[in-house]
Amino acid sequence: MTIRGHLPLVVAGRAVTVTGGPFDSLPEGAFGVCLEMAAEKAWLADVQLPTADFGLPDPVALRQAVGAALRQLQAEPDRPLHVGCRAGVGRTGLFMACLARAAGVEGDALDYVRAHYLPHAAETPAQQAMARDFRWP
Repeated sequence: MTIRGHLPLVVAGRAVTVTGGPFDSLPEGAFGVCLEMAAEKAWLADVQLPTADFGLPDPVALRQAVGAALRQLQAEPDRPLHVGCRAGVGRTGLFMACLARAAGVEGDALDYVRAHYLPHAAETPAQQAMARDFRWP
């Protein structure tokens, strides 16, 4: 299992490191957001957001998880944050787009994620719509 890529974000005026991929690629010492509860390393997650493969997370739980990730990046900007599901594409791409929006990315946050992390992030039409409709706060 390997990391699929990095998403450059600026949080509270500082560049932060956000990686994505399978959750089992969680780098040592990283703050982990796990969307795949069947991952072997799911127990190491700092934030668990159970989401079915090709599915959508609960909207309230998604907002809470994005908030926790954003607070973590503000508190420890030098600590990497890793977002992962099974493959690091659909659910991870959706979460990263929501996190990018919360971090202040202007325009279409999903387009930003696709340009900087993975060209086919957020695989299903429903995931794409949820990512594009996400508003913060």
